[in-house]
Amino acid sequence: MPDVPDQEKSPSRARDHLANERTYLAWLRTALAVMALGLAIAGFANSASTSSIASGSILVLVGAAGVVYGTRRYQRVNRELEAGFYQTGSRGNAAVVTSAVLVSALVLALVVLAIGRK
Repeated sequence: MPDVPDQEKSPSRARDHLANERTYLAWLRTALAVMALGLAIAGFANSASTSSIASGSILVLVGAAGVVYGTRRYQRVNRELEAGFYQTGSRGNAAVVTSAVLVSALVLALVVLAIGRK
């Protein structure tokens, strides 16, 4: 067996990468669910009104932004893990801000739908 550096033999390295991949897949699942909800609102509304298309578009755009952010986060963490200098807690308030954007987009989409029904 060739001589492998200690970093590559470490089981925690594999665990870290797998955890990063699971987190990325969670970002993708959530973003795709938001996008699917947006498409459902825009496509299956009683009529293709401006409000249903606007609310669906809001959710599709927020979902697309989630895919972009999740992908960038995955790549950044992967580079840090490969370089061996990943620090926990170094992401600041990204999770709180992302959650706030998602909830705000859902509320905005519902408000646009409610206004459009009047």
